[in-house]
Amino acid sequence: MLRILHAALICILLPLSVAAQTEVWPGIKTEEADLIPMWIENFEADGGASISDAQTIEQVVFSDLDFSGFFRITRGRAVGLGKGKNFAVVVSGKLFERAGEAYFEGKAVELSSGQFIGGKRYKLGKGLIRKVAHHFSDEVVYWLTGEKGIAGTQIVYTRKSGDVWELVICDYDGYRPRVLMRQSTPIISPRWAEQGKAVLYTSYRYGKPDLFIRYLRESSSRLIASYEGLNYSVDWSEKRGALLVTLSKEGNPEIYIMGKDGHIERRLTHNHSIDCGPSWSPTGREALFTSDRSGTPQVYVTEADGSNVRRLTFYGSYNASPDWSPKGDLIVFVSRIDGVFQLCTIRPDGTDQRLLTEGWVSQEDPRWAPDGRHVVFTERRRSGPVISIVDMATGGRRILTQGETPDWSFR
Repeated sequence: MLRILHAALICILLPLSVAAQTEVWPGIKTEEADLIPMWIENFEADGGASISDAQTIEQVVFSDLDFSGFFRITRGRAVGLGKGKNFAVVVSGKLFERAGEAYFEGKAVELSSGQFIGGKRYKLGKGLIRKVAHHFSDEVVYWLTGEKGIAGTQIVYTRKSGDVWELVICDYDGYRPRVLMRQSTPIISPRWAEQGKAVLYTSYRYGKPDLFIRYLRESSSRLIASYEGLNYSVDWSEKRGALLVTLSKEGNPEIYIMGKDGHIERRLTHNHSIDCGPSWSPTGREALFTSDRSGTPQVYVTEADGSNVRRLTFYGSYNASPDWSPKGDLIVFVSRIDGVFQLCTIRPDGTDQRLLTEGWVSQEDPRWAPDGRHVVFTERRRSGPVISIVDMATGGRRILTQGETPDWSFR
């Protein structure tokens, strides 16, 4: 864990141009037969509406639905399957103008019967093209699966450009990056808080790692914790309205529960070894953390009152950076294998540990999407760190942008 933190502090981000790419890792099997057949017809533009905007929305919707992992998509005019054939869906859309205002209308119908599945109409304001497309994509996912989509979510991350560190927010697909703040000292490990209204992060603004919160509607940050020693490695729980943080104010790093005002509610760990990298369970009743109390860094879990501490990982000599799935069924973490960090998952009871990635490029800082299916992480390439996403069900992988230490927003 400390090696990863150190790497985040000293890594120099070189100029990099990254186009959105999709790959499949060989270690994750795609079940093609489980995908819903879908046609996305060419979106239209009527009444003076922009055909270019219609094409942009169509492309974004295609990209969203394709990466959702639920559909097998064909683009263009749908071909009927005939009555009694398997269920298939047609998605269509059009832009039109009315009384000088632009609108987008999208719908989904069953292919063979033409039965209406769902539809939505949006008023298009300035700069809302991609936002509307993402929202419509999430609606389609919900109509057909009952699952809430993630196309409307955001990712926060850090990046270093020259001598300047930046805290950045982008859409889940890497588009529309917005810089929240810039400074000449390191910014690390941002975490969403308060239903996406704020971002917690660690900054070296005053010469050591201190904890800050930045509300998106405000132009400045608030200092939360500046105890002697380290104030870093934070995670927020919506259930508890509190955060987990690593502090070394009493000597070695320990895990604490803290309010957003910096008030310490409880110390969770009491050990002479290093305890760091905490992550809440979805219920807020348990917490994960990394500790070297066994001699090497391993993943542990504890009750929220500090009781019943137990070790989860036993395979490998270096396991760290755990994050608990919002569904509660899996924990993702990094494991050092042949000198390279790879992503792994394990059950909360310590069973069924699986290696998810392979190769010679380290994969670090994993964080779950709110759907409990996708994971965002840092991929440390020779040209500099990049933010990537992987679909744990299909193996679909997408490189988003240059940057590191990402976190995925709430829905």
